[in-house]
Amino acid sequence: MTKTSNMAQLFDKLNDLKKVFVYGERLIPVIQSLVDFMRDTVPLLENINRSIADSTSKIPKAANHINDVTNATELATTEILDLVDNMNADVDRINKMLEELEKSEEQKEAMFKILNSTLNEEQKKSLNELRKVTTNKPALVKLNELISKIKSDANNITLSLQVQDITSQQLAAVNHLIQSVQGRLSSLVLDLDEADINEHKNEEEQVQSSTFDPNARYHKLTSHQEEADEIFKKNFEKASQEEIDKLFK
Repeated sequence: MTKTSNMAQLFDKLNDLKKVFVYGERLIPVIQSLVDFMRDTVPLLENINRSIADSTSKIPKAANHINDVTNATELATTEILDLVDNMNADVDRINKMLEELEKSEEQKEAMFKILNSTLNEEQKKSLNELRKVTTNKPALVKLNELISKIKSDANNITLSLQVQDITSQQLAAVNHLIQSVQGRLSSLVLDLDEADINEHKNEEEQVQSSTFDPNARYHKLTSHQEEADEIFKKNFEKASQEEIDKLFK
């Protein structure tokens, strides 16, 4: 009885082993498919890795180019503003000279009136002719109008140059986003050696950081100048990390 029971258990074990082999035969093609898939996927991942590494290495150069553009426009704007300041100073000096001429014209008119009261009719006619020839009032009126127009144009130039500040802030916002994306790309490249990573960090440190308003817009209104002055006293809100993370989802 015991021998029969042992044989039954042995056959049961053999049947179980047979089932394992059958399951193994069915599993081998699946494993082979996984191996083939991995063999095909690895080169693709390597290409993606190289592409990300190449893009990451170019990002600091793009950021530096943006800084160069910002600095160049800022320098040109400063030079233009200096010229506008000099022009305004010249206009102020011309205004003072015109005021002196107007006073002189008033004194001359007073003298003509005094002379007119002492002359006969014939002499008065001659005096009036002389008065018409020597008067500068029409020219002074036109000069004052021209000076007012020059001052208005100079103010409009100053207001229009706020576009440089708006552009600089928008470029700074783009620069910040570029640097943040670079950080995310660098974290994705797991097989970059330490030298490359350090090189990227060094290049990133060379890019100057600055405050900016990512929503800056150009407005040709004098009332916005006070708001612009307040802008320089505040730090602007940078692109959130959550927004940057969305790019990689």
